[in-house]
Amino acid sequence: MHPRYAAIFGIENLELNQHYRPKNTDSTLAVSQSTPAEPLALSKQLLSDIRFSAPSLTINHVLKGADIQLADDKLTLPTSQLSASDKRALWALMSTHLDKL
Repeated sequence: MHPRYAAIFGIENLELNQHYRPKNTDSTLAVSQSTPAEPLALSKQLLSDIRFSAPSLTINHVLKGADIQLADDKLTLPTSQLSASDKRALWALMSTHLDKL
């Protein structure tokens, strides 16, 4: 359930126990952080839509990466042409970051 709806209905978010959570390996994080990210050129319309939909989020750099991430002022996308599922994932990610503000 989306966190906004959970807050409206007063439903507590549940998390998996440590035993059942997927294990994050530090070696994969170290490899991804050491690899320099290349800039990604988005269409002006998509970039303006992103900035318009989330004015409180500051996005100064759009980079090419394996998955969709938003950290500090950097947005990482897999490609400049997003599929429908990529767009849904991007809006969900932005919504999550806006909920934290």
